Amino acid sequence: MTESVVASRHKDCLPCRIVSGTGVLGMGVYVWVQAKKRPQAVGRYALYGVAAVAGSVGIARLLDVYPFGKPESKPKE
Repeated sequence: MTESVVASRHKDCLPCRIVSGTGVLGMGVYVWVQAKKRPQAVGRYALYGVAAVAGSVGIARLLDVYPFGKPESKPKE
């Protein structure tokens, strides 16, 4: 049986994680700053939500947590 494409893909390197993680985190900061300039509350809170998600994804990417890194192994019973 052949190995799957996902199992044989290139593993992440530290510079790749740093560049992509800080890029997405920076995008979250930019959206947060732009949200402060919105006059309507609904649009402002929607952009705050987008900024929070982007920041969370950037932090997850930098810290190499699942789904970007290896999933935590469950203890065997």
